[in-house]
Amino acid sequence: MSEASSKNYRSILKGTALFGGVQVFNIIINLIRGKLIAVLLGPEGMGISSLLTASANTIQQFTGLGLNLSCVKEVSVAHGERDERRVAFTIKTVRRLLYLTALGGCLFTILCSSYLSIWTFGNQDYKWHFILLSVMIFFATLSNGELSILQGLRVIKKLAFASVVGSCIGLFIGVPLYYFYGYDGIVPAMIALSLATFVFYRYHSKHAFKFNYSLKISWQEMSPLARRMISLGVVAMVASLLGTLTNYLVNTYIGKNGSLDDVGLFQAANSITNQYIGLVFAAMGMDFFPRLSAVSNDNAKVRDLVNQQTEIVVLITVPLAMLLIITAPLLIRILLTDKFLPVTSVIRWMGVGIVLKAILYPMGYISFSKGDKKTFFWLEGVWGNLLTLCLNVLFYHLWGLYGLGISFVISFLLSCFIYMILTNKLYYFKYDASVLALIGKLIFLLVLIFCVSNFCIDIYSYIIGGGICCLSCWFCLRELDRRTGIVKNIKTKIGYGG
Repeated sequence: MSEASSKNYRSILKGTALFGGVQVFNIIINLIRGKLIAVLLGPEGMGISSLLTASANTIQQFTGLGLNLSCVKEVSVAHGERDERRVAFTIKTVRRLLYLTALGGCLFTILCSSYLSIWTFGNQDYKWHFILLSVMIFFATLSNGELSILQGLRVIKKLAFASVVGSCIGLFIGVPLYYFYGYDGIVPAMIALSLATFVFYRYHSKHAFKFNYSLKISWQEMSPLARRMISLGVVAMVASLLGTLTNYLVNTYIGKNGSLDDVGLFQAANSITNQYIGLVFAAMGMDFFPRLSAVSNDNAKVRDLVNQQTEIVVLITVPLAMLLIITAPLLIRILLTDKFLPVTSVIRWMGVGIVLKAILYPMGYISFSKGDKKTFFWLEGVWGNLLTLCLNVLFYHLWGLYGLGISFVISFLLSCFIYMILTNKLYYFKYDASVLALIGKLIFLLVLIFCVSNFCIDIYSYIIGGGICCLSCWFCLRELDRRTGIVKNIKTKIGYGG
């Protein structure tokens, strides 16, 4: 393996590990924050906080116009070309657009505060809460933009540090507000969190890229880039909203044709699976997307990078999926209660599905990184969500909750084949033979452990499954070491072996 390839693999693994750690830390901070809200404010206060947070996130999703994603792409491309003036031009344009969308979200919240209070709480008692919440929405929109700039510049250490410190500052400011002001401290705490996050992101993005000249841009000069970013961002936003709508329709169908218990069980299975493995995908998106955007105009480089990313993410995901399959009953008892044990089989099917999702994930970024709005919208927005909706409805009708697990696997399996065909036709992408061979070996081990967990008595499933899992972990670590030299690096850092 060439030194350049080994360096790329190490960079991918480093980015995934770093952002994975940040995601874990932020989850812990959010859990602590949730616990303190529960203790200091009680169930009612927690409910108010959840509704206000959900409302703010929804408003941001609409008024932000998806600029955070299109921003990452444009900054990454400019940065990849090492054109200092273009990077400065792009960042300045991004910030102007962000101030406009942030101001739009702020004004919308103020003007519609009465209606938002009625829609959310059924009365106008929270009108002033929403008026104050407009400040939080303003700074949260700006902080998401600064986060996107850091992503595009690929200053991963600064990005990780700013994220961690911003979360901590928000926690330490928010808790005293809950303690002294009770329910009235909820919105000020949200404002404090968004402001602290913005300050740290802005500080680090300002120092991540400096240029030594005054850059004056007229609105006419920036309009072509602004239109391109807004059009791509809106497509991403609509695709995301279609995903939200699909989830709503699936839950509604289950509730009407099954029971509310089934809805709760299905959401519990989704929650465990997403929290367990979602860290990998979130970490991958933070580092991989800007890296891919930077080389998006070169199909050969795109092919190499997607192949390398697929290898790394599969080698990380498969052992985690195996552990999820083996320990599903134990996880349910720890995180939930014995009443949720009926979703054990659903979680095990989802364990297989998340590996297919890991294979699909890098391919899914190709069209967006190239700015191919039409392909991205029809694949990610329409095809993926329509397939999920149809299969979930069909399989729930046939086999109930168990069918939802099967649907999860089949939807990603079909999508993998569709994406492979279309990305090959449109962008000449294909997997290397070595990547397909690696995927085949790992899928075989995964299916083997799935069968053992489902068809063996509990004690034997733990023993045999544990053995297969250990073998798979050893194999994945060996393959990671062959590509990145991770074992040698660890030994060097701890001073082992001279």
